[in-house]
This record gives sequence, structure tokens and C-alpha cells, in this order.
Amino acid sequence: MGKFRGQHSRSLDTATSLRLAAPLQSCGRAGDLRLGRCLHARLVLSGAAAASTFLANHLITMYSHCADVPSAVRLFDAMPRPNLVSWTTLVSGLTQNSMHRDALAAFSSMCRAGLLHCVGVRLGFDAELFVASNLADMYSKSGLLVEACRVFDQMPQKDAVAWTAMIDGYAKNGNLEAAVIAFRDMRREGLVGADQHVLCSVLSASGGLKDGWLARAIHSCVMKSGFEQEVAVRNALTDMYAKAADMDNAARVVKIDQGSLNVVSATSLIDGYIETDCIEKALLMFIELRRQGVEPNEFTFSSMIKGCAMQALLEQGAQLHAEVIKTSLISDSFVSSTLLDMYGKCGLISLSIQLFKEIEYHTDIAWNAAINVLAQHGHGREAIRAFDRMTSSGIRPNHITFVSLLTACSHAGLVDEGLKYFYSMKDHHGIEPKGEHYSCIIDMYGRAGRLDEAEKFIGEMPVKPNAYGWCSLLGACRMRGNKELGEIAADNMMKLEPDNTGVHVSLSGIYASLGQWEDVKAVRKLMRDNRIKKLPGFSWVDSNKKTHVFGSEDWSHPQQEKIYEKLEELYERIKEEGYVPDTRFLPCNLEDTAKQRILRYHSERIAVAFALISMPATKPIIVKKNLRICADCHSALKFISKVENRDIIVRDNSRFHHFVKGGCSCGDYCQYQCGCCNYSLGMEQRVVTYCSYDQRQKNQLTNTHRNNAASLN
Repeated sequence: MGKFRGQHSRSLDTATSLRLAAPLQSCGRAGDLRLGRCLHARLVLSGAAAASTFLANHLITMYSHCADVPSAVRLFDAMPRPNLVSWTTLVSGLTQNSMHRDALAAFSSMCRAGLLHCVGVRLGFDAELFVASNLADMYSKSGLLVEACRVFDQMPQKDAVAWTAMIDGYAKNGNLEAAVIAFRDMRREGLVGADQHVLCSVLSASGGLKDGWLARAIHSCVMKSGFEQEVAVRNALTDMYAKAADMDNAARVVKIDQGSLNVVSATSLIDGYIETDCIEKALLMFIELRRQGVEPNEFTFSSMIKGCAMQALLEQGAQLHAEVIKTSLISDSFVSSTLLDMYGKCGLISLSIQLFKEIEYHTDIAWNAAINVLAQHGHGREAIRAFDRMTSSGIRPNHITFVSLLTACSHAGLVDEGLKYFYSMKDHHGIEPKGEHYSCIIDMYGRAGRLDEAEKFIGEMPVKPNAYGWCSLLGACRMRGNKELGEIAADNMMKLEPDNTGVHVSLSGIYASLGQWEDVKAVRKLMRDNRIKKLPGFSWVDSNKKTHVFGSEDWSHPQQEKIYEKLEELYERIKEEGYVPDTRFLPCNLEDTAKQRILRYHSERIAVAFALISMPATKPIIVKKNLRICADCHSALKFISKVENRDIIVRDNSRFHHFVKGGCSCGDYCQYQCGCCNYSLGMEQRVVTYCSYDQRQKNQLTNTHRNNAASLN
């Protein structure tokens, strides 16, 4: 790395410094260490690095954000005259990388250097408004909010600058409520000198709180201050409303000045639409952005690709991949990680692995995406190996990493390994387990049939199980026929989510498996009395640039006769191979032929039959489903993959199943779960579901996916 060899004879003007600093900021945000180093080398060769403490500070920030702390420290040590910002940047970088002892040591060195608070106190300047404001700002930027508050509270008088320092410090350190309260107190004291900087800070804090009422109240303050027309403030307003899921107001803010659509506000809208499941509106906004000649940035593409991943829109995701390559943003680690996740959620794990290998510098985001994809595709051992490689390369895991890792262990039956990693979270990584991690362990015990241990674990948990945890236990009880524990799980689920239809269906399944048909009738009567309807199953498959949607016993498709013939043919062939229908959970008052007919015409089987008669034999069949695949369909599809010699991939609302030559990637280890509870910790997917089924709704779902497929063409 380049060294600072003393004070350079020439200096850079402000405009030049800002222009050179911008790409460094971008590299830091994206965690792109390779590009950051290239930029550093160019600055050294040009002499700009040695000429500007401002640029040196940005280089330290960039290396800190890219987790290359040694380079940041070497840069700082080589600076001839580090200023207050330099010290603050170093302390902040060390803190962000959890090097707390080093951060404290640097802070002590800063004090010994005579730059700070103690000097100000000795000279009597700590009461000066300008000095105190800068001290508060320095402490907050170093993550030392307690010290910042102490300085602020001791100020005899406070101006807008001092309040801005505190509001900005609270917002950037994640203390969002305190930032909003400080803004309120500032206004109560009659200080109306808020500028666009403090407004952007409080708008960012409000967005993080996701409170629609609060968002509208702060918007009112912005209007009264006369800053609504400022581009930066308008962008912050749009982002605030989008994060609060108030997309109507977010769109209204953007329309204030129709001719000034910019990539920041458009990206906020796109991300908000995707988070609220309005993928069509996100696609339209993306198209409008391009129509106006505004180039999408890495955040725009990441949001769009995330939307394609959540809805498994492979064709649109592939088109976005092509655009990313054209714009050279494929080198951005965040964009490439999102693409990796998208291909994984569309069923193409081989492409995910290929993309991961092509990423030059693997950030924690890339590793998390890779581990999650492996988990959802049933590759538990590979996920563990990826985790071990991640930690050995110096990348620290976080809460998300462990959710994916524990999910991988759970889906693969690796109970001992999962428990080892769970208990290592706090002991070796300093991460306090959260509710979702405890739920993974409940799920792990349940899948392994170790219900006594699951019950004991729940009793010893420091937090109460969430809905996913109880759902996992309920599904395990259904498969194992554990009535007593199942009723406990169902009772807790009903308290948490009284409108969840899957609870009643699963409880009914437990009674049915035990032959307690009177109890089954009682549960179904309760559902009728409360007007609770079982969530219907839908499956869809893409063929010839169209999305074809099927419901159970759905014969509305134009090719219904050929589909029916194929289903009958498949049924006979798989029976010859040893397939036996699993009718355990169907009503006892039905004849065997009626039970088998119900199972034979489940939506996923109809979708597979259609794909077999309409898609080339060389192409894998990828079916998406809004519920979990049932045990009987799971068994049937294994046989179908064998007799047809076709790879069949089913993405249900929990994970992927790869059916190849009569086997499944899950190893038949996941078939205890109920088919109606919609919980998934790792998939992060959203699918269209309905509380009742009719032709109009199926047509609506079909049209939605067809419109999505056409939007980017």
C-alpha cells in the first residue's frame, strides 16, 4: 500500500477532493476491496493521496467498511498530521469491525495527542458552543453516545449545530427513537434553524422505525420548514414512506416534481414496492427510470433482483443479470451476491455456486447468500463447509449466518452439528441467540423425531417460542402422532396467530393419524363455525415464456385432456414401480378410490404433468408452490422422476426438493411438516395465496405472472 511520505507541496481544491472521494465511498458501501485498492493505487501514483488528508480519511473509511482494518491502520500511521476527523474515522472503523480494545487504545492515543476533550477542559473551552458541538459530534461519530450526551447536556446553551450533531449521531448509531425525540425537543425549544442535513437524518431515523403516523408528522415539519423541494430531502421523504410501507405517499412525494425523477428516489420506490409484494409496480418504475434516461445503480439492480428472487421470476432475473454485466456492475459484491441468491431461489443452484466462485472478494453478504442457498437446497454438509471457510478467511458471521447454518443442519438431519454451532454463537462468536435461532433448534429436534428433547429445550429457553417454533413442533407432532404435545403447540399457535388456518388443519391431521375421527369432526366444525377456510394449494410452472397456474383438481387449462391422459399414464407407471398412495390424513368416510383420486390431482402433480408434455426433455422442470409439498406428492414425484428420467425441482414455501432418478435432495427428511402453515426462516420468499379458491382468483394469479414475464421484454 502507498505510504504518505510527508506534506505534499500542492493541495487539492474542494471540488476535486469531493470528486475523487465519491468512488471511494461507493467501494466502501459495496464492500468492494479489490476496486478500492485499485483506486488507492491510482491516487498514490497521481500524488493526490499524499496531498489530501481529506482523501486519506476516505481511504481509511473505505478499508474499514471492507473489513481490511490492517490497511486502514497502516494508512493512519503514515499520515504526517492526522486531524480530528482522521482519529474519529479510525476509532469508528475499529469499532465497526468489533475491535473494541483497539478502538479504546486509539481513543486513548487521541487524547494523549492533545486533540480532544481533556485539552478543551484544561483551557476552559469546553463551555464554548463551537468546541462543545464538535466534541459531541466527535463522540457520536466514534459510537460513544454516552459521552456525547454528557457533553451535550452540560452545554449552557445549544444551537442548531449542537442539536444536529446529536440527532445525526443517534440516527447513525441505530438509536432511532432517540433521534426522533431529539428532533422533537429541538423544535420545542424554538430552534427553527433546521437545515436539510438534520432533516435527512431524522427522516432516515423515522424510516427505520417503520411508523406511518410518525412519517406523516415529520413530513408536516419538513413542509413547514420549506425544504420539501430540496432533492436530498425529497429523496429522504420517499425512502421514509417506502420503509413504512406507505407507498401511496411515497409515490406522491416523487410526483412533486415529475421532471426530476432520480435514481435515489426511484430505487426507494422500487424497494418499497418489492417489500410490499407489488412486483408489477416495481417493474413499471424500473422501466420508467430507463425511459427517462436515468441509469440504475447497484442498489436499483439489487432491489429488482431481490424482487425476482422472492417471486422466482427466473426470466426477468436473467435479463437483469445481462443488464448488470453491460453496466459493469457485476463486479459489485452486493449485486453479485443478490444474483447468487436469485438463481438459488429459482432452483438453479449450479448457477449460484458458479457466481459465488466468480466473486473476487467474498463479503459476509456473499457468504450468507451462499450458505442460505445451500441450506434451502438440502446441502447441509456443504453449508457447514462454507461456514468453516468463511470463518477461516477472517469474515465474522452474524445473526443471519447462523439462521442459515442452523436451517441447513435442520434440513439435513445434522442435529449434533447444529447444536454445536448453536452453542458456539455466544461462546466463540459473541452473538446472543435470538428467537429465530431457538426456533431452528426446535425445528431440528422435531425433524429428527426427538420430541422429548424439543419439549425440554422449550422449557429451558430464555425466550418464548415464536410462531415458527410452535409451527415446527406442531408439524413434528402431526407426523409422529403425538397428540398431547401437538395440542400444546396448537394452543400456543392459536394465541399467537388466531387466524392461521394451518393450525386447525394440522391438529385435525394429528387426530386423523390416530383414527380419532370424532375429534377430527370437532375441529372441522370449529373451522366452519368460525368461518375458517383451509388455504388452497396452487402450483405454477413457466413454459414458452408464459406462466401456467394450477389448483387442485383444476381442469380449466386449454390442454386439460392431454394433461389428464398424462396423469393417468404416470399413475399406472409409478404404481408398477412400487408407489403406494399415502391416505393417512384423508377422511375415513371416503372410499379408497376417492382418496387416491384426491391425491392424484394435487396441483403440483398437474403442473408436472403439463411440463412433461410441453417442455423439451433436456430442460429441468421447475415447479413453484404456495404451500409445503405433501408427503404423498413427495413420494409420487420421486417415482415420476425415475420413470420419466427427468430432473424435477419443486420450490415449496419452505425449501427446494430436487427429484432425480427416484430420489430427493432432502433425503426424505422433511416430510413431517404440515402443508398449510406458511413459515420459512431462510427462504425469505413471498408467494400469492388466497383464503378461498375460484376460477377468477386463479386467472388473477395467472395474469399477474404473465404481466411480470412481459414487463422486461
